[in-house]
Amino acid sequence: MKHTTFHLGFFLTPLIPIAVYLRTAGAMYDSYSVSIIFGVYAFILVCNQFYLASQPVWLTKLLGAKAVRALHSSSPLLILLLSLVHASLKLSNGFTLSTTQALLGLAAFILFFVGTMAALFFFANTLLTKHKAFAVLRTKAYEKTGLTYQRARAMHNLMVVAGLVVLLHVLRASTSSFSYNPWGMSILMAWMAFSLLSYLNYRLKGRTHRGKS
Repeated sequence: MKHTTFHLGFFLTPLIPIAVYLRTAGAMYDSYSVSIIFGVYAFILVCNQFYLASQPVWLTKLLGAKAVRALHSSSPLLILLLSLVHASLKLSNGFTLSTTQALLGLAAFILFFVGTMAALFFFANTLLTKHKAFAVLRTKAYEKTGLTYQRARAMHNLMVVAGLVVLLHVLRASTSSFSYNPWGMSILMAWMAFSLLSYLNYRLKGRTHRGKS
């Protein structure tokens, strides 16, 4: 029951900033409005990735460390899908890839894709990677690329850069102007700040602990 309740909260809470954005934009249920929905939802899930990576004590006690890692490992595939739909809808509404904001979004997507693939093919444990066929594919990937676990982890750390780039992408969006949409933007910034600080605190504590051992 507690697992179900948490997952409902995890996937439904992004609807809060989405509702604020749609109300501020005065958007109807057209393709542009849907692009906002997918974009904001993807951004919140990116924020959540940093929080899950910080392995919060309360959450590991509630779900178990294995379940937290599984959610963290599986969510990037959903984020990539949401981002693709968001970008496709933007392009269908006359937006182009020639603007700085669009290029930032593209850069964030590429970085996130590389980080996700590095984790998926080299060390993450998801429903997909549990299949024997994927285990064989992972072994071949190590052999063909010559990557080590440490290098794959370094590639995965591109997720942090991707998060910062996508933050810039959102800041430059017309619907994210503080003068135009102060509540919606404040929610997104607070969410990202909390998640990043949680992750930074986890990393610093981990390094400090290793340094003392």
